[in-house]
Amino acid sequence: MSARKPFTIFNPGWLFVIAAVGILGCAMLIPAQLELQDARWARDRAMEAQAHREARLANYRNYLNALEEGQPALVMSLAASQLNQIPADRLPIPGMTEVSRADASVYAALEPLPLKQPEQRKMDSVLVRLTTNDSIRLWLIAGGVFSLMLGLLPASRARGEVPGLEKD
Repeated sequence: MSARKPFTIFNPGWLFVIAAVGILGCAMLIPAQLELQDARWARDRAMEAQAHREARLANYRNYLNALEEGQPALVMSLAASQLNQIPADRLPIPGMTEVSRADASVYAALEPLPLKQPEQRKMDSVLVRLTTNDSIRLWLIAGGVFSLMLGLLPASRARGEVPGLEKD
């Protein structure tokens, strides 16, 4: 009769495999996540700038349409501000007492609110610093591959035991 060792489910090599997968995953995914975050931030900035320019064009288009239609309020306002011709009973800008300092340009009123760009949020942690530093990241990848190799090695056996041969 041969005395067989009980089958063990837990192999300590799995701890190395789990650690290696975690290290390699972090070394690969965190820099990619940061690049994706930068790309999204740049996209959001471009979309805000585009929306600002579209609002500006819409304001100018509405002004041009009102000018081409000859709206009486606009014509009177332009005559007052550009040609300094207003009815005697009105002021060019209600509530203004001094007419000579009035700005004759209509463009300031057509401009939309100032552009608000989204802020870039930076992640800062030890893990981010380790995985984004190129020299340290290389060592992390090498350590992860070494741990993976160590974890995949077969389990150790007692001295003199040869796999496939049974003692009688």
